[in-house]
Amino acid sequence: MKILVVDDDDFVRTVMAQTLSKAGHDIDESACGNDALKKLQENVYDVVVTDIVMPDQSGATIGDYVKNNHLPTAVLAVSAHSRKGEALEFANYFADDTLKKPFRKEDLLRAVEGLSHGNDIEAAMLNL
Repeated sequence: MKILVVDDDDFVRTVMAQTLSKAGHDIDESACGNDALKKLQENVYDVVVTDIVMPDQSGATIGDYVKNNHLPTAVLAVSAHSRKGEALEFANYFADDTLKKPFRKEDLLRAVEGLSHGNDIEAAMLNL
């Protein structure tokens, strides 16, 4: 699958990208929402994994762009900024699934594979 990973935290973005790449996915990365929106205009992705809270464009803006433009792209929203889960509850309006930080690599793979409609999660996890 072709996946865009969006997170303003360099470490988190790199770990997610490496995890998904080792599982056999083609990965693009964006450190900010503005860059992610540009990449979404230029490329087709199967999945976008996006942080919700970022300084320029939020994950909500990215998810809304995908949905409003009817892109064939699933959106996985991730966030650590969550008072009583509010950010992740809000994400249900623009995302196909959510994942609360911190999460295990296996959780990320399961969430992404769940959005891929039938890919083999067990085979992907062997590459961790």
